[in-house]
Amino acid sequence: MSATVLAATTGSALADDGGWTFDGPFPAWSGRDSTDSFAFRGRVYIDAADIEYDSAGTETAYSGREFRTARLGVTGSVSGVGYVAEFDFAGGKIAANDVYLGFDLGRADLRVGHMKTPNALEEQTSSRYITFMERGTGTDLFGLDRRVGAVLSHGGERHSLSAGVFGGRPGDLSETAELDDTSALAARATWAPAVGEALTVHLGVSVRHLDYGSAGVRLGVRPQAHIPARVVAADYRAGAALGEADSSAFLGVEAALVRGSVHAQAEWMRLELDGPAGNPDFTSGYASLGWFATGETRSYSGSSGKFGRTRPERTVTEGGTGAIELAVRYDRSDLESGGAGVLTNWTAGVNWYLEDHVRIMANYIAGTLNVAGGADIDVSGPQLRLQWDF
Repeated sequence: MSATVLAATTGSALADDGGWTFDGPFPAWSGRDSTDSFAFRGRVYIDAADIEYDSAGTETAYSGREFRTARLGVTGSVSGVGYVAEFDFAGGKIAANDVYLGFDLGRADLRVGHMKTPNALEEQTSSRYITFMERGTGTDLFGLDRRVGAVLSHGGERHSLSAGVFGGRPGDLSETAELDDTSALAARATWAPAVGEALTVHLGVSVRHLDYGSAGVRLGVRPQAHIPARVVAADYRAGAALGEADSSAFLGVEAALVRGSVHAQAEWMRLELDGPAGNPDFTSGYASLGWFATGETRSYSGSSGKFGRTRPERTVTEGGTGAIELAVRYDRSDLESGGAGVLTNWTAGVNWYLEDHVRIMANYIAGTLNVAGGADIDVSGPQLRLQWDF
């Protein structure tokens, strides 16, 4: 996207004729005789959960509250170059999120900086707009993340193509800005046979080659909730009994459908490790179904191949009920080739969109980890999120 579009779609609303304006409590500015602009952006998620692990009659409870996300940043453009700089301050750490420059090259756009690798529909869709509190387990399990690099992308009305080269990741910026020694190549292509209010159909595929550098990797995931401990772990770091992973190859296939107030989405992912004996491979996938009881429809961009903001037909401040969404998802991750078992999980969700930028999410999870030769671990419990973004 162009720098002007970048600023308009990622930040606050700007004054049509230039100058200062306000979107809620935060000021924004746009040039009267140029495309230069500046706006604040951010989000706050406050989560609460009461999750239990039950294994052979022994129960472990994980109950608590946390700031899942507390981000603040700026966005805009200067002399035709778009910029985004956003940081997360949750958990007592400073983490870089989107921090990059955007260049309009005509038929393509270039982003340089810290950003997500172009992989997976749900990973590309902002957490502000996903249906459940947590993404499908494959996105965390296979380490789909942000890295320092460059991405070249092209989008049409019904398709998108993107590819990038990436170096490592920074850690806690309050301690150091040094990158780890990992690197990656990644690409994604999407096609939408139909895009419209009556029917939207999305198809996509993405790949990634990741070099783990000197440290190897530890594959692990929580059961669709962030407050509990990881329920699955397979260690392929240096000196581990399973062997050290040198690199991995990722393949992801994605599909989605929106028909009026009903939407469905599914992804399948595979990760093959190079280095450990037998080059183990793992799979993960999910399928979800949702319905807006108040009649809204999920927004979608064919030029980027991802979902956007749901806006209530009538917000609470306008005297309406807001938007109410009901959804269910089935998720399965298979790590048997690494001896870590199979994790299956059901999630039921209710979302209440009070305003364009305010949402309350309630999820109930119920899942099981089956490990050959060991006792099953049953996972269940509710969780709640208050979400506000600007």
